[in-house]
Amino acid sequence: MKLSELASRLSGCQLDAGDRDPEITGVAALDRAQPGELTFLSSTKYLPLLQSTQASAAILDLQTPCDLPCLRTSNPRLVFAHAIALFYQPPQVPIGIHPTAIIGQDVQLGKDVAIAAGVVIGDRVHLGGRATIFPNTTIYNDVKLGDNTTIHANCVIREHSQIGSSCIIHPNTVIGGDGFGYEIQDNGTWFKIPQSGCVVVADNVEIGCLSAIDRPSVGTTEIATGTKIDNLVQIGHGSKVGPHCILVSQVGLAGGVNLGHHVVLAGQVGIADHADIGDGAVLGAKSGVVSYVEPGTRMMGYPVVPEKDWKRIVVAERQLPEMLHKLRKLEKRIAELEGKAGVITNE
Repeated sequence: MKLSELASRLSGCQLDAGDRDPEITGVAALDRAQPGELTFLSSTKYLPLLQSTQASAAILDLQTPCDLPCLRTSNPRLVFAHAIALFYQPPQVPIGIHPTAIIGQDVQLGKDVAIAAGVVIGDRVHLGGRATIFPNTTIYNDVKLGDNTTIHANCVIREHSQIGSSCIIHPNTVIGGDGFGYEIQDNGTWFKIPQSGCVVVADNVEIGCLSAIDRPSVGTTEIATGTKIDNLVQIGHGSKVGPHCILVSQVGLAGGVNLGHHVVLAGQVGIADHADIGDGAVLGAKSGVVSYVEPGTRMMGYPVVPEKDWKRIVVAERQLPEMLHKLRKLEKRIAELEGKAGVITNE
């Protein structure tokens, strides 16, 4: 499509192209773009790449000078994301039920559902309109899926799980697996606590590959509206994740954790059981929480401390060898002075 047509379809941007109106056939990064493609610049550190790019047009902020035809916006990254959506066509499952799928009894299928090869759906399952199930997914009994929800290949959705509308579950994720609950018995063996609860996932939630959201012994594990979960994330039984949170790869929540709204957990953050994280808190990578984090704070380290304190601690740690060397010299000097003082006293 022409750049001018693209501008009309992307909200929040202005066309800055003079009398030029190149044909745009796709999108690409600055260093890989070819003629006919649209690129973007979100940071001034990539300005040299903008000057050498082969792209036919660029999405830029409101000030950066550029010889290419441009789309100007206050948020180039967001507008570029919308541009990608116009050109990229994700894989589709044909509407209907593949002959190799197995459908249980009393299953309710909404309009235009798409069920791929090798899918197994248990009894009394409800699939909303335009739900899409990719190959080899297994859905246990009494599961409910909302409209426009997509379950990618090889996922397992355990019994009684509820997943809202417009959700995306990526390959090999398990929703509703057993929580990790055991109690020691008098004979020294572990008794498995039955996990009879369920998982409830609200609307517009996305869950990455190979993640696990466990159900509790009783009650629910809950993921609220708009939350986005990366790959390899573990959410323990009975946890409550608030709306519009971000959980990055390898985050682990123990049982009973409570996250407020818009919480951000960077990679490999670990949270102990029944800890509370306040609204809008941000935890840096590899942080560990044992109890409570105040709303709106930025924390790092294990156990977590305010981000500015953590940075001072890191700087101080790097100075420890030199500080230790100075301390030993001072101890030696003090010992020498004490020895001389003793000689004077004896005299």
